[in-house]
Amino acid sequence: MHVFPAEVPAAEARRADVVEVRVARKVAPLFGVAGDIPPFHRSWVCDYTTLSLAEIGRGAPAPDKAQRSGLDAATLAGPAVDGDRDWSWVGRAVWAPPQAPLPGGLSNATLNRYGPDTKAAAVLAAANRLLRGATAAVAAAAQRLASGDCDQEIRLAVWAGLVLEVYRAQPALVVAAVQARQVQRSLSARWGRQVDRARVAAGDDAPSEIRPWAPQPADDTGAARADTRWRPTSFDLVDATLPAIGLTVDRSGDPAGGAAALPPETLDDIASAWCHRLLNVGRPGRGVVWLTEDDRGSRHVQAMVRVGAVVAPFVAATLGGVTRVGHAPAPTLPTLPDAGELAGLPLSRRRAHLLVAHVATNYLRYRDELLTTRPDLRHQTRELVALAVVRSGEVLDPTDPVALLLRAYDAYLDVWDSTRGLPGSDADPDPHRVSSVQRLIASQQHVVESWRSGRLDPGATAYLLEIGITALLGATSPPAALPDPYSPMDRTEMSEAQVPASMMQSWWSATLAARGIDPDTDLAAVIDSLSDAQVFHLHHYADWRSRTGRRGDLRQALAVQERVAAVRTEVVRRETAGYAAKAVAARSSHQLAARIATDLALATPDREHAARARACDTAVRHARTVLADLTVRRDSPQASASTAQVVARALCVAAANGSTVDPRDAAAAVALLDRVTAAAASADRTPSNQWVGGLPLTQWHDWHTTLSAVAGHTIGG
Repeated sequence: MHVFPAEVPAAEARRADVVEVRVARKVAPLFGVAGDIPPFHRSWVCDYTTLSLAEIGRGAPAPDKAQRSGLDAATLAGPAVDGDRDWSWVGRAVWAPPQAPLPGGLSNATLNRYGPDTKAAAVLAAANRLLRGATAAVAAAAQRLASGDCDQEIRLAVWAGLVLEVYRAQPALVVAAVQARQVQRSLSARWGRQVDRARVAAGDDAPSEIRPWAPQPADDTGAARADTRWRPTSFDLVDATLPAIGLTVDRSGDPAGGAAALPPETLDDIASAWCHRLLNVGRPGRGVVWLTEDDRGSRHVQAMVRVGAVVAPFVAATLGGVTRVGHAPAPTLPTLPDAGELAGLPLSRRRAHLLVAHVATNYLRYRDELLTTRPDLRHQTRELVALAVVRSGEVLDPTDPVALLLRAYDAYLDVWDSTRGLPGSDADPDPHRVSSVQRLIASQQHVVESWRSGRLDPGATAYLLEIGITALLGATSPPAALPDPYSPMDRTEMSEAQVPASMMQSWWSATLAARGIDPDTDLAAVIDSLSDAQVFHLHHYADWRSRTGRRGDLRQALAVQERVAAVRTEVVRRETAGYAAKAVAARSSHQLAARIATDLALATPDREHAARARACDTAVRHARTVLADLTVRRDSPQASASTAQVVARALCVAAANGSTVDPRDAAAAVALLDRVTAAAASADRTPSNQWVGGLPLTQWHDWHTTLSAVAGHTIGG
């Protein structure tokens, strides 16, 4: 069940809407919506660019030309259709004899009402009709945002996030509408009206010549409405809802810190820019989009998207310097309607108002650099989501997808925030964190059950399970001691102390299955055949897989993680908006690869010297990439300690096994170690019997001594 599904109109409609309804019912199944419309009772996922106008009129894709010719010729020898039907299946396509048109097909005269491009206009009009309810819900939430104290950045981010949620429910339909919008706008542009006629006489222009501007009579209201209906140029979900967030309202005089109005003419550019971003969802780092097929043969498109990863670059590109950096005022979070106000609204609008909490929180938390300067935002956003959970319990069914999403996200935030900014000491676990972990475990189980029962869509399921697993993997502190830093780290006890291994395995199986990946396959064997978008989100899977410490699991995890690191590095290279979240995602992938390779080297028997050397070289290569990353210098003390542990251990293990370690890498690692211990000392956490980053101070000194020797050996010589 999706939050904002398309609403297919009933076949019976008032006379004025008959054509619009019939076109919508033909378009819907072609783009993965409504697989139960007769006579085919099936949906397809068609490519707008290759779909023909005739196929739209039929409401089903046709066989290719060669197949049609053969079937048409065969009809001369006898019946070629199935039973009493006037049509037959040809693979997934539908064929009917030329003399027997498909039932309910649209005539050319009906379709030719649309223009200037008949196909584009029909698809755009159909999408606007199918998404009418979702559009109204987004517009209502946008209007409420504009009436509050939220600034441009938050309003634009939330609007884009709500539109993105509509996209998630029917990606193929939204993409087709965006493409049709582009065609309609291109063909509807009248460039000639910008040309002054000057002294060229009017009245003798050829039919295809431009018509320069001339005074026009006032538009007839009825004619204008007809033109909009049959010659649409706007995708209502985007174009009709964007003005509602009030970007053109001047708030520069607001004492709380408002922004000047944007020129009205920029709204069209902003809408077009967001449409372009929607076309790119599913590329690496911008979510995952995949096909599914049910037991009736209907195909649909599913999407897993982290709101901030798609929305934040768009907001930055749109508003430029308006987005906060440094010591700018903290953002004002949206306010939620009270239960009484929500109760009187249609279901889709209740969902939209409550989903605002998730979208705003996800956007702000994606901006790590903002959380660094405004740490109180963690508490504020968590409180906003907690309030949304309460509201959803008052006005939504417990099995509603928004209620399920908010409860699971709230449980995740509680555990995730408990692990942020902790010193990493060997103190006993915080009782609140223990109860939060137990609540998240129960939430994970409920997410799986909701997906299997059809109450939660695959994209939301995969997203919630992955972030929940991520929080749980980091919910316990590192082991208090490493008896031998040159032995493999068995992290099973540390990462799953409160989560049974079988349960964690079941969550990963469900996550992969929801994303269309066979959970029983060896991912290391098929990693090169997976799309880059799928690979981008296998980082935490590789981390979990490696935590058993078994050599076979380490080999598989390293094969997966090396591909993950390559994909994430390329994503950062091409992303124009330099958000810390994406940069750290790339660096952390190399850091994890270095850790896994180090464990693999130590798990390799002495007799397999070549295999151990390869693992050491791999660890050193990834450690060097981590050290060269400038984001290391901006890390929190906790993150710096984690990075220093992995890098120092990788280089020391490599040196101990005879692998070459560049003195410059060793020197950089020593500098990182110095920063970590100095930060700990300034916080009065480093008496001689204390710990740093979960390890005894003596261990840090040993690493420092070894790497200093490696750095000084050649440098001094």
